[in-house]
Amino acid sequence: MYLNCHSYYSLRYGTLSPEELVAGASRLGIEALALTDINNSTGMVDFVAGCMLQGIKPIGGTEFRNESHRLLYIVLAINNRGFLEINDFLTWHNLNKAPLPPCPPVFTNALTIYPFSNKLPRKLKENEFVGIHPHEIRKLVSSPLQHLQEKLLALYPVTFAGESDFVLHQYLRAIDKNTLLTKLSVNDLALPDEKFLSNDLFRIAYDEYPEILEIPGGLLISAICRSISTQ
Repeated sequence: MYLNCHSYYSLRYGTLSPEELVAGASRLGIEALALTDINNSTGMVDFVAGCMLQGIKPIGGTEFRNESHRLLYIVLAINNRGFLEINDFLTWHNLNKAPLPPCPPVFTNALTIYPFSNKLPRKLKENEFVGIHPHEIRKLVSSPLQHLQEKLLALYPVTFAGESDFVLHQYLRAIDKNTLLTKLSVNDLALPDEKFLSNDLFRIAYDEYPEILEIPGGLLISAICRSISTQ
């Protein structure tokens, strides 16, 4: 269920090595894990190697943010071809110094997840989903999206192992913004609770809308893992 994890390859943002991220997941018996570093996939080789050692299914992806560091979307590869699609998309924009579009192209072998807080496309395509954080559950109750359960996914980011990591994260964000710690806004930072939860606590986090943990996320993870295992 963890589809949005950051390592320290999310420069001036993440605090964990890929190996530390995998070890944390292994301790909780997590069977599949996605690494979605911000605007890069540099840590994927170490991440996959660590997952293989721990018996975890690795899922490759990228979290795309614009020049203002606003989260646009997360893209997850279904297979190796999908990972190539993601990197080709990112490389083209880097080489051409072109801003990332508010909506990515339709990937043939990858899935796009939009954060619930963003302005969403009028109609979601087959490979497009909406990620819901636990603090957004109550907003979902009054949203038209509540009737599109097949398009909803639990999106709980992982960036830290503990409280000291969040302090480091604050320093990294201040360096990135070239500002004082006291000048950082809430929008500049990850949420302090972006760390792995036990299975029970994860379910409690979505207790007000348990349906979101049943069909959508489970089928998505299963589909991705089946595709990866056949590569």
